[in-house]
Amino acid sequence: MIAVIGADGTIGRIVVDFLEEWGVNVAPRDARPKGEEQVDASDATSVAGSLAGSDVVVNCAAYRLNVSVMRAALETGAHYVDLGGLFHVTRLQLELDRDFRAAGLTAILGMGSAPGKSNLLARAAVERLGEEPRSMEIWAASRDPAAADHPFPAPYSVRTLLDELHMKPMVVRDGELVEVEPLSGEAEREFPEPIGPAKGIYTLHSELATLPAAYPTLREAGFRLCLAPGLLDKLLALEEGEEPEPYAQSLQAAAAHLVEVAGDTARVIGMTWTRGGSARSTAEPAARAAVELADGRLAAPGVRAPEAAVSDPEAFLGLLDTEVTWTEP
Repeated sequence: MIAVIGADGTIGRIVVDFLEEWGVNVAPRDARPKGEEQVDASDATSVAGSLAGSDVVVNCAAYRLNVSVMRAALETGAHYVDLGGLFHVTRLQLELDRDFRAAGLTAILGMGSAPGKSNLLARAAVERLGEEPRSMEIWAASRDPAAADHPFPAPYSVRTLLDELHMKPMVVRDGELVEVEPLSGEAEREFPEPIGPAKGIYTLHSELATLPAAYPTLREAGFRLCLAPGLLDKLLALEEGEEPEPYAQSLQAAAAHLVEVAGDTARVIGMTWTRGGSARSTAEPAARAAVELADGRLAAPGVRAPEAAVSDPEAFLGLLDTEVTWTEP
């Protein structure tokens, strides 16, 4: 059985949909329902009590609750998957590596789209590069033509978006992991339609918590988020405590995740392109990883980022309903 914490949320609902579509026995858990499905994700004891019989826990609750849910999975004896810890929480979670190894359990941190697909693209790109990587650019962008007139087309949790925008991003400069100012690093990149040309800024993200350690020859690295036109200003104008509900993207929506890796003589660009929007793009890798763990096809005891947990990133990406393209200029 696979338990989904935060099953009534924007991403959790779609994780449950994927698992049920694949014929998996699912135990949805959330703070909102009544009865056995109700759980307080901030209380590890409460979570553990709701996980009896679970082989894997997919945590789709707010990233600030990751450590609590992770400890509950460990107490229950279940493998663990989440959607990312926004760098600082991810680093706290990595400290549980010894405990998960001792229990023979696997915890995969950040197995969504970004982090998640982005980490797998990064590993695959480095393998294709064939030499030591010196720079790594990670981009995430999505657009929904159906949302053109929507007043607030936030693709996922507004609270998480605000944290990404207000907290200092981490980047690699001259081989060192350093903080930079929020909203800095503006650059533009061309994506296929309906995204087209998109402006991105540095935001705090989990990829930078693990990829520089995995590839210590990197001299430059960063993550840029490209929001829909006008959304950045709307987010920054919100009053304290004001958090509009995320917009449910249509089937016309597209989500792109791109990684460009360069060495001394070569360059590789990998991109995933997913129809149905950011929530669908984020939910499927987490659901698929949970199934692979439950069925024993994926086993990497300890606490790991996607690039360390998955030995064949291109094969895993091939299991997903996403188009993967590679360019080697």
